[in-house]
Amino acid sequence: MSMDKSRIPNEEALDFVSKFNKIYFQTFTHHLSSFVTDGFLKDLFEKNPSVPKDKAQILIERFGETANPANFSSQAQATNIQPTTLSLIFSIALYAASKSWDNFSTQFYLNFGDTGIDDDDDDDGSQHTDDYLMDESYQLKPDVDELLRQGFQMPPNPVPIKLPSMPDIVMPPVDQTVIPENSWKKDKQKDLQKKV
Repeated sequence: MSMDKSRIPNEEALDFVSKFNKIYFQTFTHHLSSFVTDGFLKDLFEKNPSVPKDKAQILIERFGETANPANFSSQAQATNIQPTTLSLIFSIALYAASKSWDNFSTQFYLNFGDTGIDDDDDDDGSQHTDDYLMDESYQLKPDVDELLRQGFQMPPNPVPIKLPSMPDIVMPPVDQTVIPENSWKKDKQKDLQKKV
């Protein structure tokens, strides 16, 4: 079965993309809410589980090895956020975005077919997307002169920011009895009456 590889008119594609915007974000919201409705977050953050749970293992089972909190140790140190929390944030965001993108790209393909833009075709001499994305010698540098003509400004030289590494402090629970405000007033009045 051969697909038509003719290019689609840009106006039709742009119209489709602008109309699909709402559906994309509805899909994104649906996937985000699924973490609440399926009990994943409840299981992950349960305070007193009957059986101790390995949060790292729960994340790996749900999102794969890339969600291993060990992969987030340097970011966790720089941001002073637990690696498990960082892993959860990144994994949920990436999961929801990729599911929404899959939905969008499927609908686009169904409406417009193959657009004929494919760098991974088997033509001799064609460079695959993975080749130039992973090849450090292939640089995607913007034309600085063109950007300046368009009104963009040159960014200042970046200054590396090193955040202090702060230790996590575990505070013991404090059980102090709460004294109503008027009770100490009564004590003061009693003291004053005794003095008089």
